[in-house]
Amino acid sequence: MKHGALQSAEKYTKTHQRKKRWYRVVTGLACVVVFCTVYALILPAITMEKGACEIPEHTHSEACYTQVTSATRTEPMCTIESLNLHQHDDTCYDSEGNLTCGYADFVVHQHVSACYDENGNLWCPLPEIETHEHTRSCYAVPETDAPEVHTHTDDCYTVERGELICTESTEPAHVHTDGCYTETSALVCEEDHEHTESCYETTRELTCGDTEEPVHQHTDQCYEQIKTLICELPTEPAEEAEPAEPELICGEKEIILHTHEPYESPEDPGCYDDDGNLICGKIQVLEHQHTDACFKTVEEPADTEALTCTLPEDEKHTHTALCYGTWELTCDMEEHTHTAECSTAEETEATEETEETTEPEEEMSGMETGSSLPVMGTAYASGAKTRAYSVMTLDADTTGATDPVSVGNYITGATLYYRTNENGEWTDVSGATDIPGNADFKLVISYGNVPIDDLLAAGGKMTYTLPDLLRNATANGSITSGSTTVGTITVANNTVTLAFDTTWLAKQKTATNTVISGDFFVEAEVNLSQVGEDRTGKIVIGDTTINIDFAGDIVAKYGNVDLSKTVSAIISEKADGDYLTYTLTVKAGADGCPEVKVVDCFADTQYIEEYVGVTVESSATNDTDGPTETGGTGSVYIGAAPTEENPIPGPAGENPTKPGTLVWDIGDMAANETRTLTYRVKLKDAYTGVTAKGDLQNTANVYSKTYQRDSDTVTFTPSAGATMSKVASKFTPGENGGGTITYTIWVQANANNSYVLDNVKIMDALDGSLQKMNGTLAAIRQYLSYDETSFRLYQGGSNGQNGSSGLTDITAETAPNITDTDNDGKKNDSFTYYVGSLAPGESKTLTYTVKVEPDVFVAAGNKDFKINNRACIYTDDSREDGGVWLKGYNTSKTINRKVWSRKLAGGKQETASTVSMGGSVYDATGSSVTQIPSPDSSFTVPAGSYKYQVAANEAGDWDLSSASMADNLGSQYMEFVGYVRVDAYTISSNAPDSGLDDAAAIANLSRRTPGQTVWVKVDGQTSFRFTPEQIELNGKKAYLLTYYAQPKNIDGITQVVVRNRFELTGEVGIGDFRYVLTGIGAEASVVVAGGNSFAAEKQSWYYEEPKETTGDFANGALYWVIKVDGTVLPKDTAIKDVTNAVGGSAHFIRGTSLVGVYTGNLGTNSLADYADLDSLSGSNRLTALSSNYTVAKEGNYSLTLTLNQEITLAQGDSLYLIVKTEPGKLPANKRDAFTYNNKLQSRSDGTTWLDHNTASKTLYGSENIFKELGRVFTYPGSGNSTTDIPGQGGTKQAISTDALNGAGTYVAWQIHVNYEGSLSGRHRVVEQIPVGMEVTYVRMWWLGDQAARQKPRPTFARLTAEEIAALDGSWTEHMNTLPSNKAGTQTNYYYTNGQQVIWDIDNLVAGGGYRDEYAVEIQIVCKVTAPDVLLGGVSKEFNNVVSLQNSEGTIIGSDSNGVTIEKQTLSKQGTYNPETNGGRYPFKITLNELGEDLVSGEDTITLVDELSDTLILDTTSIQVVNTRTGEKVTNWTSSVEGQTLKIVLPDNLPLTVTYATTVNAAPGQTISISNNAHWKGYATPSGGSVEVKDFHYSTGGTAGADTSPSVTVKKLDQYNTSQALPGAKFTLVEVSYADGSFTATENGLSLTGTTGKDGTLTFGKESGQTMWYNTVYCLTETVAPKGYVRDAAPHYFAVAKQENGSYPTFPDGVTVWYQNADYTCQAYNHKGEATVAKAFLDAGGNHLAKIDGAYRFGIYAEANPTGDPLQRVTITYANSTVTPESGTAKFTNLTLGGTYYIYELDDSGQPISGNVPATVNSSSFLVTYTNGPAVTVPADGSAAATVTVTNQVCYPELPHTGGAGTIPYTIGGFLLLTGAAFLLLYHHTKRRKEDSVSS
Repeated sequence: MKHGALQSAEKYTKTHQRKKRWYRVVTGLACVVVFCTVYALILPAITMEKGACEIPEHTHSEACYTQVTSATRTEPMCTIESLNLHQHDDTCYDSEGNLTCGYADFVVHQHVSACYDENGNLWCPLPEIETHEHTRSCYAVPETDAPEVHTHTDDCYTVERGELICTESTEPAHVHTDGCYTETSALVCEEDHEHTESCYETTRELTCGDTEEPVHQHTDQCYEQIKTLICELPTEPAEEAEPAEPELICGEKEIILHTHEPYESPEDPGCYDDDGNLICGKIQVLEHQHTDACFKTVEEPADTEALTCTLPEDEKHTHTALCYGTWELTCDMEEHTHTAECSTAEETEATEETEETTEPEEEMSGMETGSSLPVMGTAYASGAKTRAYSVMTLDADTTGATDPVSVGNYITGATLYYRTNENGEWTDVSGATDIPGNADFKLVISYGNVPIDDLLAAGGKMTYTLPDLLRNATANGSITSGSTTVGTITVANNTVTLAFDTTWLAKQKTATNTVISGDFFVEAEVNLSQVGEDRTGKIVIGDTTINIDFAGDIVAKYGNVDLSKTVSAIISEKADGDYLTYTLTVKAGADGCPEVKVVDCFADTQYIEEYVGVTVESSATNDTDGPTETGGTGSVYIGAAPTEENPIPGPAGENPTKPGTLVWDIGDMAANETRTLTYRVKLKDAYTGVTAKGDLQNTANVYSKTYQRDSDTVTFTPSAGATMSKVASKFTPGENGGGTITYTIWVQANANNSYVLDNVKIMDALDGSLQKMNGTLAAIRQYLSYDETSFRLYQGGSNGQNGSSGLTDITAETAPNITDTDNDGKKNDSFTYYVGSLAPGESKTLTYTVKVEPDVFVAAGNKDFKINNRACIYTDDSREDGGVWLKGYNTSKTINRKVWSRKLAGGKQETASTVSMGGSVYDATGSSVTQIPSPDSSFTVPAGSYKYQVAANEAGDWDLSSASMADNLGSQYMEFVGYVRVDAYTISSNAPDSGLDDAAAIANLSRRTPGQTVWVKVDGQTSFRFTPEQIELNGKKAYLLTYYAQPKNIDGITQVVVRNRFELTGEVGIGDFRYVLTGIGAEASVVVAGGNSFAAEKQSWYYEEPKETTGDFANGALYWVIKVDGTVLPKDTAIKDVTNAVGGSAHFIRGTSLVGVYTGNLGTNSLADYADLDSLSGSNRLTALSSNYTVAKEGNYSLTLTLNQEITLAQGDSLYLIVKTEPGKLPANKRDAFTYNNKLQSRSDGTTWLDHNTASKTLYGSENIFKELGRVFTYPGSGNSTTDIPGQGGTKQAISTDALNGAGTYVAWQIHVNYEGSLSGRHRVVEQIPVGMEVTYVRMWWLGDQAARQKPRPTFARLTAEEIAALDGSWTEHMNTLPSNKAGTQTNYYYTNGQQVIWDIDNLVAGGGYRDEYAVEIQIVCKVTAPDVLLGGVSKEFNNVVSLQNSEGTIIGSDSNGVTIEKQTLSKQGTYNPETNGGRYPFKITLNELGEDLVSGEDTITLVDELSDTLILDTTSIQVVNTRTGEKVTNWTSSVEGQTLKIVLPDNLPLTVTYATTVNAAPGQTISISNNAHWKGYATPSGGSVEVKDFHYSTGGTAGADTSPSVTVKKLDQYNTSQALPGAKFTLVEVSYADGSFTATENGLSLTGTTGKDGTLTFGKESGQTMWYNTVYCLTETVAPKGYVRDAAPHYFAVAKQENGSYPTFPDGVTVWYQNADYTCQAYNHKGEATVAKAFLDAGGNHLAKIDGAYRFGIYAEANPTGDPLQRVTITYANSTVTPESGTAKFTNLTLGGTYYIYELDDSGQPISGNVPATVNSSSFLVTYTNGPAVTVPADGSAAATVTVTNQVCYPELPHTGGAGTIPYTIGGFLLLTGAAFLLLYHHTKRRKEDSVSS
């Protein structure tokens, strides 16, 4: 049996060896056959590689060139004027020359390339100005030597003036006064109402003709100098010199960019208060850099006729069109002439060997198309290796290329679509009817089996000529293969050109694929002229015939015809009427247009007479009087009004209603034909004139047949207006005291008037009758008159014309019509003057004179007076009176007064004096004036007397001889003393100017030598009266009267005001004229103290907050105290409180304003010692009075208390009146300071009030401390500048960037201390920084003017160690040295404890309540650190609270200021371009733009991006770059889980992340795509999402090798997608879908493979792996890469391709790839994972849902770890959310089969072993582990058990008896007892066994 088996085996072995030998032989023969066959096949190709030249011969002709007809150039138009820069004037500066307007008159600008033209010449008009902010380097502290011994200088003395030693006169020759100027008033108001003074603008012009000569001014040298030493410095050396102040040394002006922010609200005032006053204290400085708006593009026609050829014209050369102008070569063929080298050559080179490689081929990046083009085609690249070709790219030299391949030979199908609007859906024309002629058409053509060799030979070009039925086609786009651009599609002259990248074409050719297929589309219009009469069109494309059914009358309905219309700007005025000229232009389109007519009619025919030369009979155009036509000859007629039923009316018939409708019958128009009709319309007479008649609107409609095709409307707007000016000359005095004024009126018709202004007249009125305004007072006007002979009219002139110099007199016979409306016989009311007609732009000038009679100075008395008059222009073409007003102008001329008298009262004479007399003396104490024969030679003026001086007729130009000079003291308390001295002067020149004040004018006369001096006795009298002629003074003289009065009968009064009046009355004369003066006088007053002493003073006391919100004192109360001192206060003494006499803020007297009247003595106390009325009353120092007075309230502004009996005050006592007033408004803003003034008056004589002092009280919005928002800004880090956040911040203080804490968002606040100026010494500021911010620095920034001058200045005080120790908490000292605004560089100390900051300010000074003068301002800058703002993008309000403490620690003021911060550190956008991207959708995410540290203490931050299911992520496309530098960033990793992408990035860099996705939809399919990006642990911020609800894409064409599809698997690490994974095994199975599930297709494709080193595996490329389009395959991983978990889920996919113009549908769950033939599937694996979960128990062991906080966990490789964990994860509970949302956290990248230990970490980051209390989130917990802490990762990758970490609340001490917390302790105790018992039993048993063994 065994032997037989051996024989069988041996036989089998021999047979098998024989078969193997035959196999070897057959295999060898097969190799020989294959080699020979392949060589035979490729031999023809090798021999043809070098063949005959295929480049066509071509020489450029004129057709190859296009003439340049225009050129564009860019011109700058930015000028200084166009920037509207602020211009400084006098109002911009204060009295010391400091700029106060708050605006700069320049802009910051740096020259860049845009500032220069193409030749490098600077065109920019702006000067280069840079910003500059003073820093520490700008200052230097000068070196100081040892203190020097002081030596007195002139500054150490005061110099007082002694006696005048100068003899020069200071009398001016002439000083300009108001009389030297002429005021002109012009109406600037355009409203139709009764004008007031505010409606006019007054200008002032110097017209006197005299000049002010310089006069001597006494200086210090003119006086004796008396020096007094005031210096208190010792002349010995000082002990120590003060440190020198820092000096500015940089030499640059500080220029800081600033834009004034508008006032929004009291809380956000910006740079202005609520009254619009600028309060920020900054200068607005703007920056300007040129933008596109600074330039304009100018297109200029090129010179097409200039000879540019340089060859002479002879027998060899004749100029052609190319010799003129400029031409561009537009031919795409190159010149070529065949030579011997073009003949066929032998093959000389051996076939190149091609080296095979197993490395994957590089992906072709695609062809560069030069610019973004729409996707018009795609291609499916096979990816098979090809033999090396010598190929051409589109940019390569195409020499040798054949003519383009014709698409027509390879068309496989065509479809024509149409749509009727741009956004409509495309509809197949097949079966459609009545397709409109204006529809858009889309022709889609498919082609196939195009030989790649033919395309390569043609340079990659294919062409197709479109059917004639289509025109104006567009297809300028790209051909794509998937997402790669492989060619371009263009259309020119109705020919489509497809140009492929020849490199791509060469790669498509393989041993099995030699052709390409594809499709393309174009969009076009229909060529209407090609549509048949039967309304049909037909297109034959390859084997496809497409019939189109169009709507009828297609050319008439849809053929293009344009209509435009114009009207003349000016009415043509003829003898027979007025006319307008219209022009109609009609242009036909490319199809021509049949039966064209234009219908023209007016909307309103009220003012239209007729169409000129057109009748109801149709007549040809170009008749003599009718419309004229160019481009042809049609006909016109007048039709009736068009209607909706009959839009083209026929002839109107007999007696038509004029003007009717103009119908222009053009007839048929050829393609692109243009016709123009010009016609005139006659206007009715009533239309022309300045009275508003309205616009003339005219509409024309053009029709083709009955279809309206276009319309145009023009409107004629009449314009008629004029302007004027009026100037008054200076007053010219006459010989007899009167004078004249010459007026010049200039009028001009507006240049844009539509017609000539006729019957233009000028009216002028002195009486105010013109529009009832600007008349002269009747009392003055009666002495004025128009000079009838002075009127002159001139041609021409200009605005502001003054006089007739250079003008032509055209007065002729024209005369004025001067009216006497009031019948007073004087021509002083008004006049009318006709100036004739004014053509547009024409001007004329009228001059005339007004006479002023001397009586006017008598009527005006001692006052200046004005001569007002108004001039107006009128016109009306339809009226003879020119009755329509055009313009008005007011003039006001001030005439300086004639000074009749002045009076001056001197002070009280303390000693008696003797006055000597000489000359004539008269007595006026009796009933008549008589001369005293033997007068006294002197008289005595008693002590206590008052001196008076009166100047009368100071100019000496009138005769006052007969005028009465009288004075009346009018008081029982005064009488005249001695004599009146009367000095008479003859004034020949240099009379005192009327503009001098009283003292100066009287002094002027006093310095002169009188011609006569006369004395008049008035002793003991209370009045006197005499005339100059009574004391023998006659003629024209000036008079100076000097006299005295003394008090009398004053023992019983306190004080009294004595007023007396000097009067001139009676007859005065000038020349031959006599006039009567009626009581022209001058007053003076003196205060006379009585026998009773009296003193009164008012003081402000305090402000009382409101007690009620309505009624009196709803705004609170201001308390005032009036203190009255004296021995006896007589009855009827009155004391008045006045609140509105001295400006300030309003406050009011109320019914209960008098609080009380008291007597008493406050002793050494003052009111400041009493806080309020209650404390004063409680002092018992005052006694109330109740019945000694009466009170009267006069309105809301005064209160009078009158004593009704005499009050005697005890020694030292005073009378006190306490009054309260109500403020009209209270300060609402922090910087508000309202001052309320209160004036005190008294009287004792019952008649005259005497003024005392005015008291003031100021209320502040914030007195001691307030806080303002300064700036909210971003800072990109060192070396950069800050950028203000728009709409945030206020005063915009400078920022010290050197002190900032890196990049970030910052807020600067200003803290204002001692605003009222009432604080002194040392105070502490306590600042509470909001949570989510950290303080960056604090510094002294600004000092008030007085605070900056004081020594020592306010400064930050450094706390001692004891002071710091006394503070609660742990405080850290900070010190910086930073520049300030007004105090140089300051050293600042501040102290922090958590969110609290404090600093002490020392050396504050109470400066008497001067607002802001003694204030200091501190700048505190904080950085935003709140994670929810930085990472969550939420809007958050940060409220900053500050308080001020005095030295005792009492809070004396507080304030807060909030700011809302919202910022985005993440923004996302889709960068999809439909013209270039096709089905590829790219995204860009901009991150951390400032490059700030977003996560404190971490180096990385995780970006999470969630993609919708309609997008397929391509992880290989992810790129990260530094946004600021543009450099690539490499230290990042990405992971993918489902549709979620996570990227771990550097935390402190500005980054831009880009990646691409593939749209999981077919072309044309509408889907919704979305993409949400956010930081890990935070929600998606606004700006972090991209959502497109109705997205679709199109491919204008496809192209590719005619091959089968393939699939490439890319195997990647899920948590590091840059890590490729080799060794993964897959199966690919063709499947079918039935009954809701997939099954393997019988006899279908089934393949297996393994990923290579690069992690890729490709199916479908090798022989026997043919895959099919539109077939579903299942891809399944069978073996995972080593160390990774297998992804067992099947992946179903299909590569789609259009069939008959559409894509098939696929079952759900199938990934459909539409992009190209090669589908790339990215598959992911991960290593081992472990999960941790969280649970909570209360102290009693009961379950808790959560305890808010962040819980951290670590995973370790050892059970008792000592170092850092391998990984950390966090689970965060906040409010109602948990992060991650699953409530669990995952550890990844663990070794399969490995054992790890998961621990919770305590607050110090240390692992917590089980069952021990630990501190987590500052709370004590007992931590236990379920399924842990040890965890083993299964070797097969299945899920490891989840470790649950439970935190049970612990008490810091044992619980109370019976408490819920006793259960754990009870259990613990029981376990301990059980354990002890077990140990005892164990040891006992063991011992017994040992004893038993031993025995």
